[in-house]
Amino acid sequence: MMGVLIARFLIAMNINFLKTPIYKLNYIDNVSDFSGLTMQNLESLKSEYDELELKGIIESVNWAVKNPDYDFLSLLPGLKHTNEEIYEYLCKLEGSLNGLY
Repeated sequence: MMGVLIARFLIAMNINFLKTPIYKLNYIDNVSDFSGLTMQNLESLKSEYDELELKGIIESVNWAVKNPDYDFLSLLPGLKHTNEEIYEYLCKLEGSLNGLY
């Protein structure tokens, strides 16, 4: 029972980290035009977030890519993108973030 509770807590923690990159979609009009983060974007992330936060964001994005049926839109209701667009964005983002650490 304790193992199940810990697993649920860890998933919830990862999902909360997922709100950060999804929020950035407010500044992207067309997901198909997004090709990933630039080196400047990656450096900016390092100055905005500490190492533990960045690792949490990366783990959450990795989790999201493995769970395409998750309701990502529920994390930030009112976002102008569809769930499918959010997933596409997260897949592109994963490629950029995995080289960070």
